[in-house]
Amino acid sequence: MNFKILLRLLPLALVCLSSLHALQLSNRTGSTIEVEILAIEAERIQIQMSNGQITWLQRERLSDDSQALIASQATEEREVYLTINSLLGIDLFADSQLWDDSVDHVAERLHWPQESETAYQTSYRYYPPSEYRILDTRPYSAVLYGHSGKPQRISIVFANKGDFPFSDPPSTNEIATMEQAIEQDVEHLQALLSQQFGEPERQQYGAGRGIKQLIERWDWKGHAFLLAAQDGEYTNLKIIPTDLADNKGRGDKLSDASLRQLTTENIVHVPNGDVFINNIPMVNQGPKGYCVPATFERYLRYMQIPADMYILAMAGQTAIGGGTSLSQTIESIDGYVSSHNRSMKKINREIKLRTVQKYIDRGLPIIWTMFSSRDYNEFVNERSIQRLQTSHWDEWKTRCKDESRKVELRKDFLSAHACMIIGYNKETEEVAVSDSWGPNYALRWVPVDQAEQVSQGSIYLIEF
Repeated sequence: MNFKILLRLLPLALVCLSSLHALQLSNRTGSTIEVEILAIEAERIQIQMSNGQITWLQRERLSDDSQALIASQATEEREVYLTINSLLGIDLFADSQLWDDSVDHVAERLHWPQESETAYQTSYRYYPPSEYRILDTRPYSAVLYGHSGKPQRISIVFANKGDFPFSDPPSTNEIATMEQAIEQDVEHLQALLSQQFGEPERQQYGAGRGIKQLIERWDWKGHAFLLAAQDGEYTNLKIIPTDLADNKGRGDKLSDASLRQLTTENIVHVPNGDVFINNIPMVNQGPKGYCVPATFERYLRYMQIPADMYILAMAGQTAIGGGTSLSQTIESIDGYVSSHNRSMKKINREIKLRTVQKYIDRGLPIIWTMFSSRDYNEFVNERSIQRLQTSHWDEWKTRCKDESRKVELRKDFLSAHACMIIGYNKETEEVAVSDSWGPNYALRWVPVDQAEQVSQGSIYLIEF
């Protein structure tokens, strides 16, 4: 943009950008302008003018004094973000703007492994060893979420009820130690963040009973650091864009028409008769009993609703050691989903192909409550491997019919589980199942009769 045009865009009486740390810059003809510098690159700078307009300006067009000022500010900003990296204990920032980085590059700097990748969403989740530290505090889970190739948000969970080590049954001393660890983590994180960024603001974050949080917030150059804690439950730090924090964590709402187009575009038809839903994010729940919140995180993110399985777990009254209450989780999620103009639906009926087909053909996954016994998993794992290797589908169809008649799987009531049904095949009478245990469990095929044998009798949907 021409420098003189920039000047004409400003009101005659320039409003001082003192709240934005304004700088006065001049070009080589002596024209001046007051701006906030948002980003500094080798050949250009991004500026915000007093009227709020944001644009890029070539550095070579600036006067020598202004170029020296830019260089000085670049040095100062580098010292600041390196100080923040040192405070965090991780190489999060490569400059003063995280949100325009490549999410892959951020993950590489952090050394956090990829958990999931779809056409538009990525996640990198790290369950670190006990000696790993962020903000001089032990994290139990750290996840970087990306959208369209850019970082979207970061969630770090410190001491919490689900991950804390306990005996079976837990002792009174172990419970007290966990509660003390949560309290100490909160106090330590508060002190470090306040020392760097000043006193926090308090505000509400999220929506829905059990999901809404009271957080402490620190802002720095478009980054909001949100610290949330609940006594005896968890300590959580989020790093998100300030505009998302201003909106209390609610992302952009899609219209019904836009979401319908998105979900139907994710339906895959394979020549062998397989029909399944693609682009469902994977979440690895880890070694704890987080199948319900992990599965709902996947579903919510698929529906373009931000979600974090740890917050969903706490809303579901996580038990010591990680077990979650389905009914409590559903009740809490229902309000959160409603705030995004969507609705929860529970259906009590047998697992039948016509029921599965009805929803899969709309691009809607099905949350399925079932019993995931050892016998069930051995049966499903073996046949899913063999299914990948087959090219004779008439023979496979015959095998499926034989299995439906001969295989009897018992309900193991100690193995209650929640996962997704994401597809079906009418010819072979199978359903496609996806578990929140990592990519190896993203797609397995089960004869519908055997699925019904281990079903708890209820399925859940998020509709629009």
